[in-house]
Amino acid sequence: MPPVRTILVDARWIGIGGPGRVAENLLRGLGALEPDGQWVIWGPDQVDELLWPGARREPSRHHPKAWYSQREIPGPRHVGADVAFYAHHLRPAWHLAPVEVTTIHDTIPFRYPPSAALAPLMRQYIRRMASLSTVVVTDSEFSKRSLMNDLALSADRIMLLDLPIDHESADRVRALRAITEPARRVVFIGRDAPHKNLNRLIEGFGRSRFSADGGELSLIGLDGPAVERVTALARSHRVVLDLPGVVSQDELERRLASSALVIQPSLEEGFGLPAAEAAAAGIPVAVSTGGSLPEIMRGAVDPFDPLDIAGIAIAIDRTAAMATGPDLTWATPEDLARSAVAAIDLAVSLGPRRRRR
Repeated sequence: MPPVRTILVDARWIGIGGPGRVAENLLRGLGALEPDGQWVIWGPDQVDELLWPGARREPSRHHPKAWYSQREIPGPRHVGADVAFYAHHLRPAWHLAPVEVTTIHDTIPFRYPPSAALAPLMRQYIRRMASLSTVVVTDSEFSKRSLMNDLALSADRIMLLDLPIDHESADRVRALRAITEPARRVVFIGRDAPHKNLNRLIEGFGRSRFSADGGELSLIGLDGPAVERVTALARSHRVVLDLPGVVSQDELERRLASSALVIQPSLEEGFGLPAAEAAAAGIPVAVSTGGSLPEIMRGAVDPFDPLDIAGIAIAIDRTAAMATGPDLTWATPEDLARSAVAAIDLAVSLGPRRRRR
């Protein structure tokens, strides 16, 4: 990295869903690399156990989603950072450093919003965060193209992050599978959102031989109003549904160890971590053609059309007949940290570019 006095990392997402895992993996990777510079990690108490020599924590006061991350005014400007790295597009709408790198995982928030009225607001918001940034980092070539097409960002201002999986968890699941009685269970991991395509998944599962032979569909991670909605839908398609809600890591690993396959039927994904981690654990994986999913599977899985109900059923039956998942290699936290440092290097070389796209 070129000489930089102070680098501020926005890690307020630690412990919060997928973005929290990315932030945690980034800190683990940086801790292994111990890069040069004075690193200030902005975040909650959980950050302390991830610090390394030369790094210190700057406490955050509010949840990163509070007022769409606008409640921290003025934020840690007193740090005097030369570079700020944001692990999510929900970031302050003002500069905390002259050079800034912002993570925008995908454009799904306005391509598949909870309501049509939110789409233009989300587009405007994400466009604003991108305009503050010297460099934008994202998860896949698909997401890079989306940022270029949807936000008119130039290719030379976008870099890819090497997103890692949880290798330790994958190893535990693989070991458990060797001693666990298999169940007739198809697993989906995620939330109920328009792009997750759960309606077609449930209907397609109901048409599969796997379902007819007594198999169940387990939707892990759903809670709240989604439970009633998908329960009614499953009943109409005669699907045996398992709704364990948000489960602990141990329970998730136990369920994965006995599953016949993991399915990700999304209309669009910026990466597809559930499918990647399942494959790493040796679990057969069915993925759609949505977004980056074929890209991350690198041709090792034949994807299905997420709009084709019959195709979903065929994919479930085809994948259920497989013994193991695709044999692929996956990035580590150190790879993620290296790619983040490379993005910081690029941003420093470009210098401050306030409000330029």
